[in-house]
Amino acid sequence: MRLQVTATARDGAGVARSEDGRVVFIEGALPGETVVAELLREEKRWARAGVVEIITASPDRVPVPCTHRLAGCGGCDLLHLDLLRQPEMKASIVAEQLDRAGVAAPAIGSRALDGDSGRTTVRTAVLNSRAGFREGGSHDVILPDSCLAVDPTLEELLVDGRYGGAEEVTIRVGARTGERLVLIDGDPFEVEVPDDVLVVSRTELSEGRRAWIHEEAAGRRWRISARSFFQNRPAGVDALVGEVTDIAAELGADGPLIDAYAGIGIFAGTVGLDRQVTAIERGGDSIADARVNLAEADVKIVKAAVESWKATRSAIVIADPAREGLRKPGVSALVASQPDLFVLVSCDPASFARDAGLLAGSGFGLERVTVVDMFPGTSHVETIGAFIQV
Repeated sequence: MRLQVTATARDGAGVARSEDGRVVFIEGALPGETVVAELLREEKRWARAGVVEIITASPDRVPVPCTHRLAGCGGCDLLHLDLLRQPEMKASIVAEQLDRAGVAAPAIGSRALDGDSGRTTVRTAVLNSRAGFREGGSHDVILPDSCLAVDPTLEELLVDGRYGGAEEVTIRVGARTGERLVLIDGDPFEVEVPDDVLVVSRTELSEGRRAWIHEEAAGRRWRISARSFFQNRPAGVDALVGEVTDIAAELGADGPLIDAYAGIGIFAGTVGLDRQVTAIERGGDSIADARVNLAEADVKIVKAAVESWKATRSAIVIADPAREGLRKPGVSALVASQPDLFVLVSCDPASFARDAGLLAGSGFGLERVTVVDMFPGTSHVETIGAFIQV
């Protein structure tokens, strides 16, 4: 069917309306374009489609530079959009989600990455001993001979590494330290990688082995275990910490800081310097890293779920939850600490908007919103919101 694209959905698809009134989400289409689309899935009120022909192209459309994406690779789903226009699109996605949630918001800013060399962690499938990416909407695997999205030291292991009979492999590198690690679900003795690469299996970790690398970001060095969460690139950590530091300096008050969902201690070990900090994290590997990374800081590390944590008074809360967000239990637990400033870091616009609504219902107004382009070339959106008591 022929459709006029008017907006962008939260997953980066174009939004149009068919003659029968249904909303149609069109993968690979941009606002302002007229396209011929083929329906891929139909529901009563909406449908999903793919582009067959572009009749009128957006001035922001660019040729896709990756042959693997053209062949169906499910990664980097915004390569058809000019890189300089992507932050604006992502800001519009966040704005639309906040509007749907009924949350009043200021103009949304953006923060670019400085000195980015690509992703430093990928989780891949293994086919015929080689690492590869899933096709979009499929379990089929594409084996890349290059990858524009990852750091060169990771690309070598992605393309040239051999992983035996494993089904999955996670590759993690320290772009600024040169350290590299692969985590597999198979036999580590079947892995063929350069001698500098630390190889560990999930079975070995479950039996008590410890394995980690180091990375440098936000002006210091971090230990990162094989199963610990770390942002997908050090330049992204630089940007996140820079933005939250600016927010704390502009809107924050003196006093204790809560680092919720603290991971390996990124915010506690940077924004929390010269403050009394409580870092809350329940992941055992991340806790172990945080104890090393924050050994010289004034930080109390609490191993617990945020939702069950007993609140203590704070001046600032920084929360960086997983994709599902804080939800009511997380918001209730953290708001109970009565902060003057609440900073929410989110990797999902819908959960960010939902949590913003919950915070608004708890007496906090959204004072500042910034989109950090942590995932260039993809529809993933990283948002930082600053909320103050009203």
